[in-house]
Amino acid sequence: MNKIAFSLLLFFSLFTSKAQEGIPIYHDYFTDNLFLLHPSMAGASYCAKARMTARTQWFGVEDAPDFQTLSLHTYLGPIAKVGVGAIIFNDKNGYHSQKGMQLAFAYHLDFSNGGEMNKLSFGISGLFAQNQLDETHFDPGLYDPVISGILMSENYFNVDFGFSYHVRQFSMNFTLKNALLMNRTLYSGYESQNLRNYVGSVSYYFGGRDFHLEPSFLVQYKEYTGQLIVDHNLKAYYDLSRVNQAYFGLSYRRDFSKSIYAYNNITPVIGIRMNQFTFGYTYTYDLGERVFSNSGFHQITIGYNFNCRRPVSRIKCPQLN
Repeated sequence: MNKIAFSLLLFFSLFTSKAQEGIPIYHDYFTDNLFLLHPSMAGASYCAKARMTARTQWFGVEDAPDFQTLSLHTYLGPIAKVGVGAIIFNDKNGYHSQKGMQLAFAYHLDFSNGGEMNKLSFGISGLFAQNQLDETHFDPGLYDPVISGILMSENYFNVDFGFSYHVRQFSMNFTLKNALLMNRTLYSGYESQNLRNYVGSVSYYFGGRDFHLEPSFLVQYKEYTGQLIVDHNLKAYYDLSRVNQAYFGLSYRRDFSKSIYAYNNITPVIGIRMNQFTFGYTYTYDLGERVFSNSGFHQITIGYNFNCRRPVSRIKCPQLN
């Protein structure tokens, strides 16, 4: 039984680590935090932004995945050409966990000249993380040379870099995540050195008097596995007042790989912005015949905006406001 438990643990851990390393890509970006994906968004907004997210999966399942982030990014100086940011994260999945920090720097070129939005941004970030594998709860009476029975840990570093472009109602972002080839040996050296994940997103904002729509797409391509994942998103905003706004949306994530554990889920999102505060909730439900649990994935986002400056454009681009 011990060998079976370890084999299952190793399989799912390897599957998870090959799929994504560092900060996982869930739907918190769709709620209100593109900075979690793109370092070029550090300081791109008209306000400094503090965000906290918490995600819980599979209620009622022991050792189910839990994930939390705390992020802050802001512009520097009166002309706001430089942006900086930081993310602290904690990700736990059964006996495996990772925690760490990501520091970002961005430079923004504003071509708007006081008119319509036209901004090009470049960003880079460094990830400092620690992976842990806890084998202390395995039965020591069932001897297995593969299992050490201790808490093993491994530190690693990687970098992301990319760019963002906002012109009028159109936005696009691209980031190469985990650009460096890194050796990892926590799982007996079976992990690949190549964790590169190419992430691109595009959106268009249809602004109205009180009601606004924003269709968008997010594409991920994982170089080592050839995995292609696409999010199809539609988000709607309703202005409650000049400073208060409610939003709701729907995202469909499709994984085009042939794995039986390929992503195939739907995620509704709902939230509200009241003055400087924001709150969002997402619920992800797995589709298809093979699912881990019918209880779904719950995630909340709480945020606070401060040190706001006057918008350059009259169009209220949600990525920058």
